[in-house]
Amino acid sequence: MILKKKILYSDWIYDWLIEKKDYIKESTYANYSNSIFNHIIPKLGSYYLPDLNHKIIQDFLIELFKNGKKKGDGGLSEKTIKDITIIIKGSLKKAINEDKLKHIELTFNYPKSNNEKKIYVLTKHEQNKLRDYVLENLSNRSIGILICLYSGIRIGELCALRWEDIDFKKGILTINKTIQRIYVKGKEKNISKVIITTPKTKNANREIPINKNFLGILKQLKSTNNDYILTGNNKFIEPRTYRKYFNKVLKLTKIKHFNFHSLRHTFATNCISLGIDYKTVSELLGHANVNITLNLYVHPRLSQKKKCIDLICKDIQEKVTI
Repeated sequence: MILKKKILYSDWIYDWLIEKKDYIKESTYANYSNSIFNHIIPKLGSYYLPDLNHKIIQDFLIELFKNGKKKGDGGLSEKTIKDITIIIKGSLKKAINEDKLKHIELTFNYPKSNNEKKIYVLTKHEQNKLRDYVLENLSNRSIGILICLYSGIRIGELCALRWEDIDFKKGILTINKTIQRIYVKGKEKNISKVIITTPKTKNANREIPINKNFLGILKQLKSTNNDYILTGNNKFIEPRTYRKYFNKVLKLTKIKHFNFHSLRHTFATNCISLGIDYKTVSELLGHANVNITLNLYVHPRLSQKKKCIDLICKDIQEKVTI
């Protein structure tokens, strides 16, 4: 009788990861590797494939959720836990298909987090202060702040912009690439590097109109070569370096610190406040659907809510009078 060799889940999921490498984006592979080596292998890697069951994995996911609720531990977000679940399910489906594991239930549940993602929307005063600083200290680097504030693009998309991405005749900004630093975990060594790749999603490839007056400001900085906009030469600046520059600008302008991504939040909120329809805002932001825009970036100010209530009360009173 020949006994089947038992396979450790740590070995199985690593081999699954290597097979995936040729079929997924490099950034996705980096995210997978981090999830596998930081979370999955430390907790589930010592199990042999036949010993894994629904309860073991379900308990693991619950543990991730509970750890994420602890203060000061840099806990995992609900999205990260869902991404980890996708990885586990993918690796186990392969094991089931190859008869390395008997069929087990792969539908998992975990409590939904009640913690809302905190975002910050700049006040009109803060927006004006940033605008004035940029115009008074106009440079390739400073103009990036206004590009984001006036278009809502992500910092990685901003850092990847070259002058060829702006059609000055039509007044169109084209987004078709992004820059990001990825961290790839491996058995023998870890790798950190900057990559230029396609945007986050298919919908993130988009065209954004540029205001005529702002186009005139950009023309003042445009070089004859196809340089990166933020540097004015053929070398890019990576997001984390540009964030450091942005933080210095906040100190110089005496604006309280906020995340660079808040410029994107502010753009979206401004659009909605001005009555722009949600579908248009969604396409400008490069979202897959309108719901993402509404759930993540549309945050009415208290003044808007008050205006809404006042209008309703006024309407009711008029009807009563009639």
